[in-house]
Amino acid sequence: MPVLPAELGRSGLVRGAVPALVAAVVLVLDQASKVGVSGWLGSGAGPRRWELLGKYLALEYVENTGAAFGLLRGQGTLITAVALALLAAVVAVYWLLAPPSPELSVGLGLVVGGALGNLLDRVRLGYVVDFVAVGVWPKFNLADSAIALGVLALAWRAMAGSDDEPADRGEGGERALVPGDGRPRGGASAGG
Repeated sequence: MPVLPAELGRSGLVRGAVPALVAAVVLVLDQASKVGVSGWLGSGAGPRRWELLGKYLALEYVENTGAAFGLLRGQGTLITAVALALLAAVVAVYWLLAPPSPELSVGLGLVVGGALGNLLDRVRLGYVVDFVAVGVWPKFNLADSAIALGVLALAWRAMAGSDDEPADRGEGGERALVPGDGRPRGGASAGG
């Protein structure tokens, strides 16, 4: 059994449980959806498109050799290397944060699960199976959706800041007020 660093310990295992569970669910759903669509609309399965809302929304089997939404076609090795580097960076930053919020944990799980789903396709098949068609473009899959939602959750949390940050305290221990609000700061009281 591997020895865990002391700082990881029990809290580190719990800390990693939420992202790992979310990533596992995303990975399973992504791969299951791709297997289903590939069997139904994939190579040799007849029509490769099934319209849900006319030309505006359809299920369409696409073998994407590019990045998300079909960008950078034919650059599989570069895309894989960049995806692995970004994945490692996101996970490293997550572990460096003092206890992460639920949004960060779920966001990380979505990004990791989606990235692993597309990486698995790329390594196993040489392309990523996309199947959701919105108009003419874009074409994407559940992994792409999970990555996009995860990035939004991470960005939202980063812009919102942390509710856990300690409040500024005045000399007497009371909460300091924002300058210019007309009330005293620090240990001074309104009466004197």
